Amino acid sequence: MTIWKRWTALALAGTMAALLGGCGGKAQDEDIEEIKVEVVDEAQQEEEASQVVSELETTITWWTYPIFVQDEGQEDGAYEQTLIQKFNEKYPNITVELKVLDYLNGPDEIQALLEAEGGELPNVLLDEPGRISAYAKAGMLEDLGDLLTDDVAADMVSEGILSACRNGDSYVMYPLSGSNYVMAFNRYMIEGSGAIELMNREGACTWTTEAFEQVLERLNASGFNSGMLYCSGIAGDYATRSFITNLYDGSLMNEDMTAYTMDSEANRQALNKIKEWMEKGWILNGSGSSGADAVASFVEGENSYCLLWSLPQAISNAEALAENGVEVVVMPYPSADGVPSLEYMLNGFCIFENGDEDKLQASRYLVDFLCNDEEVAKENVVRSGAFPVRASMGDVYDGNAEAQLYEALLPYSGTYYNKVEGFEEMRVYWYQMEAEIINGEYSVEDATDSFVEYADKTLVSKEKEEE
Repeated sequence: MTIWKRWTALALAGTMAALLGGCGGKAQDEDIEEIKVEVVDEAQQEEEASQVVSELETTITWWTYPIFVQDEGQEDGAYEQTLIQKFNEKYPNITVELKVLDYLNGPDEIQALLEAEGGELPNVLLDEPGRISAYAKAGMLEDLGDLLTDDVAADMVSEGILSACRNGDSYVMYPLSGSNYVMAFNRYMIEGSGAIELMNREGACTWTTEAFEQVLERLNASGFNSGMLYCSGIAGDYATRSFITNLYDGSLMNEDMTAYTMDSEANRQALNKIKEWMEKGWILNGSGSSGADAVASFVEGENSYCLLWSLPQAISNAEALAENGVEVVVMPYPSADGVPSLEYMLNGFCIFENGDEDKLQASRYLVDFLCNDEEVAKENVVRSGAFPVRASMGDVYDGNAEAQLYEALLPYSGTYYNKVEGFEEMRVYWYQMEAEIINGEYSVEDATDSFVEYADKTLVSKEKEEE
C-alpha cells in the first residue's frame, strides 16, 4: 500500500465507519415501514432547514487544478462535486459551476482572460501563491482580510505561510494546506555507518550543520556514496536554495524582498564549506545532473542522501523504492542554529473581483466552507496530499509517524520567495552561480557578486524599465 493510500485510509476510516454504522435492516411490516419513512423524511427536512446558513441566490464559478485526490476509478472533479452538494445543504440557492484545469494549459487560459477585454474570469480559484500573487499584482483579486481575521491568522502554523498569502497589506489567498521540501537519507547506509546516532529523530528532527558534517564524514568513512549538489537546470532548485541558505542561517533575499543577499557573509561561508566537502568527496559535483537525476540515483540505492525530497516524491517513487530495497529517512535541511527556514508548497483559494456583490459574497461563503467546515475541511487537507496550515486542526492522519514529521515541520516554513517579480528569470542565474562555484570557474565572492547584480535586475518589472 502506498504512503498516500495508507494515510488516506487512516484519515477516511472514521467517515466510512459513520456511513456504515447508519445502515440497518429492512422492516417486515409494510405499514410500519411507511410510517418510519414518513417520520425520517420529516426529520431530514427539519435538519436540512436548520443547516441553511444563507438564502442568497446567485451562480458562481469555481476553477481548480487537480489538487484533490479522487476515489479510485473516479474522474477529476468527482470529489469536488460532492463538496458542492454538501455546500448546497447550507447555501441551497447558490449554484456552483465547477471547472477542473490542467497544469499545462490552465495558467495560460487564465492569463488570456486577464489580457482579454470582457474575459469572464472564475469567481473562485484553488491554486498556489506564485500565480495567485501575479493575479493580485494585476489588480484582479479581492482582499480576503475579512475572512483571514486576527484569530485565523493567530492559528496559522507559520508567519511564512501568512506572508505567502499577502500582497502588500492585503490578504489575497486563503490557505488550505501545505507541505515542506526536505532531504532524504538511505536508512541502510546511515545505520550501517552509525551516522544515524548523530541525527535527531524526535519531533521535527531539526539538526545543526555541525551534526550534518559529522554524518557526511561517517558515511564517507564507511564507503557509502555521497549525495550530489545538482545544478544543470532550474528543476528542483528550491531544494538547493534551502540547503545552501540554511547551512549558516543565511537567506536568499532581504527581509522586505527588495534585494538578493547571496553575497552575505553567511551564504559565502556556506558555499565555501560546500566546496570543502566536495574536495573531500562528502558531496558530489552534480553540475552535469538535474534534480530528477539526483532523485533517480537515490531511489536506485546509489547515493546515501538526496537534497531534493518532498511528499509527492515519496508517493510517486514508493513502488521503485520498495523494489530497490531503499527505506527513506526524512530530515529537514540542517542549519547553524538548528532552526531551519524551509521552502514549501501551499494550496489556497483566491477570489476574483467582478463588481457583483452577490457573487463576491457567495464566493466568500464557498471558500470559508471548503477551508473551515467541520465535515469537509480535514478531508480536503488529506485529499490535497498535504498538511493543515491551521494548528487547531490537529493531526489529520491519526498518528501516522511519516505524516507527523511533515506536520511538525510546517511551523518552520520560511519566506515564500516565488511571488517576487522576475523570480523565474532569477532561477537561471541561480544554477549558473552554483555551477561556476563548484567547477572552480569563479571564486565564491565573484560568483555571488555577479548573481546578486543580475538577480536584482529581475526585481524591476519591464513596465518600470520602459518608464
